[in-house]
Amino acid sequence: MNLNCIAQALEAEMVHVPNGWETIRIGAVFASDLMSDVLMSDGEELLLVTSLSTEQAIRSAGIVGAHAVVIANRKTVTAGMIQLAEDQGIVLMRTRFPKYESCLRIGRVMES
Repeated sequence: MNLNCIAQALEAEMVHVPNGWETIRIGAVFASDLMSDVLMSDGEELLLVTSLSTEQAIRSAGIVGAHAVVIANRKTVTAGMIQLAEDQGIVLMRTRFPKYESCLRIGRVMES
C-alpha cells in the first residue's frame, strides 16, 4: 500500500514530506508508545503509529528503518521532531484519530 492512501484514510496533516513521499510503499505497521518495543520490531517498509510526541519517536523510527511516523491523538509536533524527520528522510504526519482508530483505518486501506 502506498503512503498517500494511508495519509488520506487518516485525514493526516502532513508535517514533513520528502520528495516522492506519495509513492512510498508501506508493508507493515507498528503501533506503540513504548520505543523499546519499537526498537525490537522487524519489518520491511515500516510505518510507525504512536501517541508519543517526542524526538525519541523519530529517532527510534530511524533506527528501525521506518519510512514514516504518524503522531496520533492530534498531539503537538515539536520543531525538534520535524528537524529529525528532515535529517533522516522520514515522512512525519499527524492525525486527529486515536492510535486504535488510526490502525483500524490503515487496516481497511491495506485490505482493499
